[in-house]
Amino acid sequence: MKRMTIITILLIVAFLFLAGCSNSTDKQSDLPGPSDNPSGQQNQQGSSGNKAGFVFEANGITIAVNEEVEPIIEKLGEPMEYFEAESCAIEGMEKVYTYSGFEIHTYELDGVDYVLSVVFLDDSVATKEGIYLYSDLNSMLEAYGDDYTKTNNQYTYTSGSSQLNFIIENDEVASIEYMAIIEQ
Repeated sequence: MKRMTIITILLIVAFLFLAGCSNSTDKQSDLPGPSDNPSGQQNQQGSSGNKAGFVFEANGITIAVNEEVEPIIEKLGEPMEYFEAESCAIEGMEKVYTYSGFEIHTYELDGVDYVLSVVFLDDSVATKEGIYLYSDLNSMLEAYGDDYTKTNNQYTYTSGSSQLNFIIENDEVASIEYMAIIEQ
């Protein structure tokens, strides 16, 4: 059963990876980044937490989507696996850093890599509210409430510039993903 769930999760991640691929020639990007800060001050939320959205914490390190990834990777240390490829959804390289229990997917903007998503791989990691893979649906609803949108078996909670997505199968959490909201 767990093997089938892991295969399902990997297929979902692969689908999400490819879902943004298109032949669009529009190179304009509305992704948040350094140019969105009119004061010119460097955004420090990657190390102190993103107050405008959901954050994941691993080994005491806060990981927020749309934050610069380099300081996060430095704190986490060498990943178990690393993969990069030309992004078909966003101009630049997309990189995937795999750590024990989760992956960090990135996007590139003006030569800087930012966190696009954090995907849970197994039940060794949990959200700050204590939800992990194989948690029951009622526990998820108790932790996050009813302010979600539901599409098929996916529950999406939105906060600031982030989404927290749960895919439910047989009343259990089969997938957890923190995702940047990217305006197209």
